[in-house]
Amino acid sequence: IIYATNPIPKNGITGNFDLGLSFTKNTETTLQFNNLFLIKYQLGNSSFSLTNNISFISKSGEDEILNKGTQDFRYALNSKKIDINITLNHMYDISRSIKHRYGSGLGMSYNPHDTDTKKLGFGISALKEKEINLTNDPKIQNRLSGNIIFMIKPNKNFSISGTTNYQPNIEETGDFRWNSNISFRVNLNPHFLLSINNTFNYDSMPEEGVSKSDYQLINSI
Repeated sequence: IIYATNPIPKNGITGNFDLGLSFTKNTETTLQFNNLFLIKYQLGNSSFSLTNNISFISKSGEDEILNKGTQDFRYALNSKKIDINITLNHMYDISRSIKHRYGSGLGMSYNPHDTDTKKLGFGISALKEKEINLTNDPKIQNRLSGNIIFMIKPNKNFSISGTTNYQPNIEETGDFRWNSNISFRVNLNPHFLLSINNTFNYDSMPEEGVSKSDYQLINSI
């Protein structure tokens, strides 16, 4: 998600690495570990990016560890206002009965504003997915994806970025997914920053027994 909110840098490698760990002990003991990183390489008008977002949650009285995550690779051919991109992604989320979801996409985006302090982009792409649930039942789907991306940096110590994706199933009316993410980053000093990441997911037709929506909040330094 975050790769698309960064203005196009000069040639070279950029990125960030966030690591979080929390421990809670009350009537239950909960241990949570999460990691998010971004690596981006710019070469002329071409950019390559890799993102990873994983979480492990262990609760007392439960044998299985809640394991969820996404990995995304993206290649984009950039121009001043329009990008053409190819994406490959992988997702797994035991809480949503998704053992693996593999996807590939081809699309383009229009960026009316793209500076160090402000970004606004609109994109559309075609996706092909293969999803395997916990009972090893594979399912192949074709979807469209429309997205809006923004970033605002009012000063050098604070920034807000976000993205919203809408993904309808081409072959089945009423089957769609909605994903929104907003991130706040505050520089505490030259070496540390506070990151607050909020994600909301909605699936109109999830696996049987799974809630249609879920929410994740990750705070890290």
